Amino acid sequence: MNFQRVQVADKRVIYPTRTYFSNFDGRPRARRVAMLHVMTAVLVVCLMGSQSIAQDASPKKENGAGQGDAKPVLMTALKLLPDTAAGVVRIPDLTVLCDSWKKTTLSGITDDPAMKPLIDANFGSQGAVWEKLGDKVGLRPKELYEIATGEVIAVWLPFENDNRRPSSVCVVADIRGKHAEAEAVLTRVDNDLKADGATRTDVTHAGETVRVYRPKTRPGQLKIEQVVVSLTKDRVIASDRDSVVFEILDAIANDGREDSLDKAPLLRTVWKQALSRSEIVTEGSQVEWFVKPLTMGRIVRDVAKVDRGNKVRILNLLENQGFDAVQAAGGIAVVGQGKFDLLHRGYVHAPPVTEEPSRYRLAARILQFPNTPLDQVPAWVPANTASLTRVNWKIEEAFWAIETLVDEAFDNEIFRPSIEGIRDDEEGPQIDIEKNVLPNLSEHVFLLTDNTLPATVDSERVLVAIELRNADAIGTAVRKAMEVEPDVFKVDLVPGVEIWQVKHGSGDDELDDEFFDDLGFEEEIDEKQSPLLNTWAIAMVPAGKGSAKPHLVFSSHVDLLVDVATRMQTGQGEKLADLAEVKDLLKMTSEMGADEVAFQRVVRLRQSLRAKYELQRQGELKNSDSVLASLVRRMFEGDEPEVDEPIERLNVSKWPAFSEVEKYFRNAFGFVETTETGWNLNGFLLK
Repeated sequence: MNFQRVQVADKRVIYPTRTYFSNFDGRPRARRVAMLHVMTAVLVVCLMGSQSIAQDASPKKENGAGQGDAKPVLMTALKLLPDTAAGVVRIPDLTVLCDSWKKTTLSGITDDPAMKPLIDANFGSQGAVWEKLGDKVGLRPKELYEIATGEVIAVWLPFENDNRRPSSVCVVADIRGKHAEAEAVLTRVDNDLKADGATRTDVTHAGETVRVYRPKTRPGQLKIEQVVVSLTKDRVIASDRDSVVFEILDAIANDGREDSLDKAPLLRTVWKQALSRSEIVTEGSQVEWFVKPLTMGRIVRDVAKVDRGNKVRILNLLENQGFDAVQAAGGIAVVGQGKFDLLHRGYVHAPPVTEEPSRYRLAARILQFPNTPLDQVPAWVPANTASLTRVNWKIEEAFWAIETLVDEAFDNEIFRPSIEGIRDDEEGPQIDIEKNVLPNLSEHVFLLTDNTLPATVDSERVLVAIELRNADAIGTAVRKAMEVEPDVFKVDLVPGVEIWQVKHGSGDDELDDEFFDDLGFEEEIDEKQSPLLNTWAIAMVPAGKGSAKPHLVFSSHVDLLVDVATRMQTGQGEKLADLAEVKDLLKMTSEMGADEVAFQRVVRLRQSLRAKYELQRQGELKNSDSVLASLVRRMFEGDEPEVDEPIERLNVSKWPAFSEVEKYFRNAFGFVETTETGWNLNGFLLK
């Protein structure tokens, strides 16, 4: 058994679905949005709150109420929806949120003359985004923005006993003070649906009229059974299932329901934990979200019509392997307060299921991220770095935890024999991973990204560095592995450091993906498919003047590895840690409660976005050689090509140069804290 060509650096990334998009209306793929339509709609409404649409600057107060008049309280839609919801996005008050958005730096984009052609082309009254985001419930973001004056909620509901339609999506919006406008919008929706071949039936339920549309089906589209809309005195309710709307109307008549989402223990637990750390000055200036990961994953899978045949069903595998311990996640994002454009406080609820220090069972034991004191940026990190993430991770325990996952995926005990084969195969590297590699890796991992100018498809670079306990042992292991690796070149540019560069592309020496393909994590691939990275480099870098610790360093670009290795050895070069903006970020991070953290992250948004922006402007982003772009391409492999993809390109011909808009992109930071019952998530974007 020869495993010498199995490369961890190029392993597959597991995705639960092949694509989020499906065709349900017979139009080109760019018009398709299935599961994520309503979530996208709500978020777009938030971001576009300051953009005038249909000559209406913002939703009006009910009954012409003045600035200081309080709107009567309307029972939250959380009391009308069932506690079985798998996902929720809630805006407590769209009017307040739009006003808060106007206070952000990002909102200036919508008023900038340089951005006006792009904004009008995509978000104006006839804009491409409004036009393309027609959704499963009949309402577009533009229409929600026009009529909503208070709470807006989107929910995803599982119907696991309905094999034909195992899920549903629903939107409930407060339209008080804009009932006439809501009537006009629904008339427009009615005309659009009928023009597209839908038939309408009106049903009376709980004293309200419910419009039930049956869209015309076309070959190859995602079949939508129903579009259901009801307009009450106070609300518009829209769904893709009539029973959902009927139950909401019953709940309104009964002043709520006993099994309401508002009472759901998981939702209350998650939002309470997030709210306890949220700096909400103006009530309503936030967006709240909640999700049950595995349940929501099944909804996405079913709506996207993913049929893996004999392949491994990822969600079932994760559940079997203990990841059902992650019961829920959620958070609150506050808009336009103080010195922040956005503040996010979130929480992942994953209470321990065992008495062991690892807390979880089977493969879920990889979720071990110990807290350590908030640390300064290492001196070896270059000043031109766009983002830096530090992760504390029990790598050795995590490695052995995946044994049961791999064995279940293969339906055979394959993991240990594979490790033994790497150690004993005479034709392989003969590396003892258990004794000589894993014990010599520390629990500190760094990930940094940057990009080079001018922007090209290979501008984006990534580097991973792991602190080491024993440099000699890891150096020997790297050397053994590289000496039997095909397409390897030794780079002698940093004294005392062995740098190995791998370049794929010589016939049989291309990356062998069989190990991961056999797991079933990927669809069948073409023999000529390129590897995830065409080139990469690896080195064991000893401690030096720029770093007190040795590191195992991997990079997508050898020149970035050479730069970092030189800095580690010599201590020379401009440092990210010396920049005033980075010092200020770390100070703010500490002030926001980051004492003991498992993750810490700094993002310089201008530097991070510049290459992506210019590539998107040129229509070349999808051809980028970055890891992310490669993953996206693999997700969409096999789809039929489309002539026009306006959702992706967003009228790129109208994009201004990045230099004209970069002033709107500020720095961000975040940190994650491991708690006794999960993880606290924290993120902030400066004004």
